[in-house]
Amino acid sequence: MSTRGINFFDKWMAEHLPNAMTDDPAAVSDLADEMLKAAGREGIAASEINEEVSVFEAIFEAMQHREGNLPEGDEVVLDLLAGRLAREAGISEEQAGELIQRIGTDWESLLNEAHFLKELEGKRGQE
Repeated sequence: MSTRGINFFDKWMAEHLPNAMTDDPAAVSDLADEMLKAAGREGIAASEINEEVSVFEAIFEAMQHREGNLPEGDEVVLDLLAGRLAREAGISEEQAGELIQRIGTDWESLLNEAHFLKELEGKRGQE
């Protein structure tokens, strides 16, 4: 997945999934189609997004694990989440992965902990 594809996918999911509540595969398929059409309107080819991860599977996993519980066996989705958390909070992907393992996938909790970790590291660096 290209960087541009990842950034678009992350942003689209953050903006659209909180409003969707379903575990119906047909509805998830519609969401995946909607996301790919939106990417096309931004000039991002589906191949830039679908290279490493199935959009359908990533959205389906996100919908299944809305409450912050950790999905099992889907390393690609967890890697995408860790990458996004690392970029947005300014921590390493290893630290992000450890937070996901400890906290789960609830985005607000992850961001809060990541920012706290970053602040704590900054204070240690000043000592």
